[in-house]
Amino acid sequence: MKTNAIFNESTTTNGQIAIAFDKGFSNASTSLGQFINDKIQYDIVQRGSYDIEANGIPTEGYERHNKSAKHLITTEIVGEVTGKSYLFLSEEEFSQLTVNIPEGTSGTDFKEEFLKELDNIISAAVITELANNLQKKMYGNVPVFVGKVNSKIEDAIYDDFSDGDNKLFINSISFTFKSNPAITPLFIWVMNEA
Repeated sequence: MKTNAIFNESTTTNGQIAIAFDKGFSNASTSLGQFINDKIQYDIVQRGSYDIEANGIPTEGYERHNKSAKHLITTEIVGEVTGKSYLFLSEEEFSQLTVNIPEGTSGTDFKEEFLKELDNIISAAVITELANNLQKKMYGNVPVFVGKVNSKIEDAIYDDFSDGDNKLFINSISFTFKSNPAITPLFIWVMNEA
């Protein structure tokens, strides 16, 4: 796996990565709010570097989301920085976000396509800030609507990263909607650190 030069003592010590993520998440919240016509904020659930072979993937903040099946949309991050973003939606969050989207026709599921576009917009907002602030070339592939998953969130991440580098940087947030505070989609970024 490619070495991510953004992870070194100077960038993690001075918070450069955290600042870039915060700007990206702020932009993602604004973009999401404009896209669905609501005021959106975000809360940090988890942020840090983890050795997944030595300690596993931490579970704090994921408990509520691990209680039932959830919909998953992923975006592969490529370039000088590699990783993946995960957007987890409960059944209620899926329904609320797609309430005005018609059912699909001719084999196209408009609700899934809408959510893929939504993921594309919020992932791009974060990627743009990371690339600009860290001065690295990085891109997001086309989002993939994985569908319903029953696995724990930490298991889904482990499955994607267990064959690569053991050290990961994980940054997780939940979005909060002013019109419906009960829905809090989980947005997770995982990047290879070594």
